[in-house]
Amino acid sequence: MAVYVELAAANTEEARTSLATLTAAHPAWIAAVEAGADLAAMEGRSAEALERYRTLALLVPKDQRARERVETLRAQVATERRLEAETALGSGDLDAARRAAHSLLQLEPSSPAGLVLLARAAAAGGGNDDAWTWAKEARKRAPSDAAVAAFAAETAAKAGRWADAASLYEGLAATDPTFVSKADEARVEFKVQNLPEAARRAAESTRLTRAQLATLLWWTVPEFRDAVVPPGAEIAVDVVDRSDRGPLATAIGLGFFAVSAETHRVGADWSVSRGEIAAALRKVALLAGRGRQPRGCLAPEPPVPAQLSECGILSDTPSRNVTGREALRALEKAARLGREGGTR
Repeated sequence: MAVYVELAAANTEEARTSLATLTAAHPAWIAAVEAGADLAAMEGRSAEALERYRTLALLVPKDQRARERVETLRAQVATERRLEAETALGSGDLDAARRAAHSLLQLEPSSPAGLVLLARAAAAGGGNDDAWTWAKEARKRAPSDAAVAAFAAETAAKAGRWADAASLYEGLAATDPTFVSKADEARVEFKVQNLPEAARRAAESTRLTRAQLATLLWWTVPEFRDAVVPPGAEIAVDVVDRSDRGPLATAIGLGFFAVSAETHRVGADWSVSRGEIAAALRKVALLAGRGRQPRGCLAPEPPVPAQLSECGILSDTPSRNVTGREALRALEKAARLGREGGTR
């Protein structure tokens, strides 16, 4: 009681001295432990107060006040640690951010918040793989939390874990259309990641050539690779000695590229124009649809690039050229629409 009298009189130094003496002599004295916890809480030492109330709750398991104070202070300290971590991340003090995040994780072991902060700290330090490990665990803790799923998807993408990113973005896109484009991008990147070397180089090209388009057709459109080339197809002199002559010869034989009657060349290393890719996409839809006429924006002969942009097959860009990734996305969409008889 004397300690509380001193506290009531604002004599905190005297109260602290008395408590130190009491708890040193009697560490399990319930009244002294409770007074110490109350003093720590009164002075704003939340973490210390939490530990003292936890000790009190162990000594007196049925003490309702002790249990309530533990929960209140646990939430308060968790908020403080979260703010500490955010502040440390903002100032670039990654070690402090990690310490605060680990402390938060101990306070809220079932919450994804500490794991998300650890992932952010890892990413800020350039550890994208470590960031994905933390983010993946956060996702496990909160499987129905869309914000955590979006964070995990972004983290997976930064780590180059495109299969995981695609799966997460597809799940999000099922209820939120704003994630559809991210899911498409992740699927394309996953495909690029797993293409043979020549096709991967084509997909990563910033200015796609005819030869690279033929390579992408060969490796990404099974109907192109399996098609029977009509007999008597022209032979281009600039294809004969190339390592990619198989895909190029098939593209020529199926009418994707024309061979010059004067030079007998196909221009294997010429850049693919947007008009040329539009015509190629219509042919892809025809092949994938087993000859069924394409519908919608792929129906016109030749198709109009601007219309293909409007219906989401080509990118809306002023560039006359086509990148490998744009071509890869477009080929995938055209083939799918041809197989499904789509109207887009």
